[in-house]
Amino acid sequence: MKTLKKQIMRTTFENPAYRMKTAANKQEAIISILDVMTENPLWLLKCTSKEFVVVYRLHKTDSREQWLNAMSFKDVKKLYQEIYVQYDKAVPTNLIF
Repeated sequence: MKTLKKQIMRTTFENPAYRMKTAANKQEAIISILDVMTENPLWLLKCTSKEFVVVYRLHKTDSREQWLNAMSFKDVKKLYQEIYVQYDKAVPTNLIF
């Protein structure tokens, strides 16, 4: 029973010290978004935009990357900022684009 509890805790809070990478352009934002989705997706439960739902439902990183590359710059920026707020609890002012 103890090992099961430890496994659940480990998967729920994989890396609580993880910080989202800053981005200066679309490609860096895409890399940062993909890293966040693989690092600890449970922290993203409050993200509700259409863009996030579509990207989150794609289970393979390659598919996510292709979709993000096809999105407009404005949509990627909006998605990055939404995820950034959930991770760092502050809208980035001079960190992006």
